[in-house]
Amino acid sequence: MSERLTDEEILAQLRQSEEEEEIDDSLVVNGSSGTEYIVLIPEEAVWFRSALDKYQEQYSFDNIADLQDLDRLLAMELLSYRYSAWMIRETDYEGNQYDDKVVRKDKIDIDKNIISVKAHLGIGRKNRVESEQESTADYISNLLQRAGEFGVHRDAQNAKILNLFMDLKTLIGLHDRSDDEERTHNRVHQEDIIEWIRKVAIPEFAELDDHFRVNQRIWQKEL
Repeated sequence: MSERLTDEEILAQLRQSEEEEEIDDSLVVNGSSGTEYIVLIPEEAVWFRSALDKYQEQYSFDNIADLQDLDRLLAMELLSYRYSAWMIRETDYEGNQYDDKVVRKDKIDIDKNIISVKAHLGIGRKNRVESEQESTADYISNLLQRAGEFGVHRDAQNAKILNLFMDLKTLIGLHDRSDDEERTHNRVHQEDIIEWIRKVAIPEFAELDDHFRVNQRIWQKEL
């Protein structure tokens, strides 16, 4: 049986491209302790910075050791995000095939390390004890409030999905009714539509979801 990846082996995967070629500044992200990491695409940089902001808003880390552990956690979560994206695409970001067996094993190792680091930092599920201090009446009241907030969020998500789908339907209809020259002029070739999904539809939906998550108070407790 192959050995489980160590933290250093996991983090090295984020740094290995740094020596291979000149790095675009937009692909360089800074952790909470100032450590630099190299990401592969702009979407990863956006994800990393958003995740860092959430952790810093929700938790208070005062010493350098905790900040370094938070950086380790973010780096691991980024790699897990990357491998999930590849498995969904069934190719890497450049459209190349990858070793599915190796990637799946690495992702399992990374996710195990994520659980361990979260427990060490005191931000895992077992550490969310705030709700245990609430009275039954307060708990029910807060639960109803949170359910209402979640319902509003779902309504907004459904509206966004419907609007984006109608836009997508329009683009596909225009593609089907156009010849090649018209498709070029209107930017409705298949690759144009895929680019719209990646650069418009997915980010707009993610922005709505991120806004809800950032503004949602942490309330889960260990059942």
